[in-house]
Amino acid sequence: MWEWKYPLVIFILLVNSCSGSRRTLYSELNPGCGGKCAELNVTTFYLRAEGPTDTLHYLWDFVQRPAILLAITSNSAKLNVSWDDYLINVPKSIRFTEEPEYTFGVSIEKVLEFDDTNDNGHVDTVLDQNINVLNPENFRWSRKSQQSNDKFVELHMNGENYSDTVKNITRRGNIRVVLNGFCTLEHSDVMPHMLHSENSTQVDFILENLETNKTFTKSRFGMELLVVSQESPLVRMSIDAKKSLDDEHTPGIFEVVELRTPWKMINKGMEEAEAYLQWRPVSYTTSHRDVTSSTDVIHYQLRNCSNIDKKSILYAYYGDQRNDLLMEKINITIGSSGDGFYTKTNYSTWTFIVGYGTPPDEQFSYLVIMIISIGVGLPMLIMSVAAFYACIRRLRNS
Repeated sequence: MWEWKYPLVIFILLVNSCSGSRRTLYSELNPGCGGKCAELNVTTFYLRAEGPTDTLHYLWDFVQRPAILLAITSNSAKLNVSWDDYLINVPKSIRFTEEPEYTFGVSIEKVLEFDDTNDNGHVDTVLDQNINVLNPENFRWSRKSQQSNDKFVELHMNGENYSDTVKNITRRGNIRVVLNGFCTLEHSDVMPHMLHSENSTQVDFILENLETNKTFTKSRFGMELLVVSQESPLVRMSIDAKKSLDDEHTPGIFEVVELRTPWKMINKGMEEAEAYLQWRPVSYTTSHRDVTSSTDVIHYQLRNCSNIDKKSILYAYYGDQRNDLLMEKINITIGSSGDGFYTKTNYSTWTFIVGYGTPPDEQFSYLVIMIISIGVGLPMLIMSVAAFYACIRRLRNS
């Protein structure tokens, strides 16, 4: 009886996966730069996601500080990069042929290392002298791999051999950043299996064998992010955690953290955010990424920011523009009490989503729905059959 249902379930899953494809992806490395970028080992990866009525433009940039610039335009708009100006940090050296409807940007401003002598995972309880700042632009960034088609795009970057000539600091080890673009609503293959949409990019941040400060005995790492949104600076962004009833995709984690731009009114009293960051508060301390190798990701309060550093693609696009930009910073740290600190495995991760619009909500999968249906429906069926049998028997006795 049940054998014929399994192909049906698989068919439904396939149909559901394909029906969400609302964008076609096109990508290009260093668009329009030519031999100069190849000679300088420059990486600015351009992803164009075309939908029926609009286009999302993503720039994944590693020229200096790792950053993502997102712009939404009509389908006819094109990207223009003045490479000679951009490579020397000239503002407004990145433009579009049409004014975007909306833009949003995220930049990794600092990598933080702190000596967690209290073993609580919180950097805000640590003295300033026990915090080191590593500037991301001082890593030597190189492309490890890339793949792309009209449905999926991936860029794998590797930052190694940290060298700060001003402070005379060098570090061995790697920071790897894997970025993915998608065309549909689905869960990622990578733990913690974030739910992405066709309007988002996933960033997987990995610290691997990164040398720690020799004077620190209990090192942990984190980062400072700059988030820029093209809207009034008078209204703040918000950050909160949503609870979930289901941990099917990320065992043991029933929470999703969301940083959203201010809500805007659309039609009939409905509101939605322009853009967001989203992550599950979990990091993995081994490449296997399972429950036994998990620890916490801790976020802190948003802070107002008054300027964009020149060492970022965000400066190349926005320049000194201030009046209509909302700029905030947030710190993220990795680790929790009792996990053995970073040096136990020399491996830490943080995975987050950068998206346009309101974050998608988690829903029960077909498998969970089927299990619940069987768990609830089968006892009810047995009870109904038993009651029916009892009624028939009583009628016969009468």
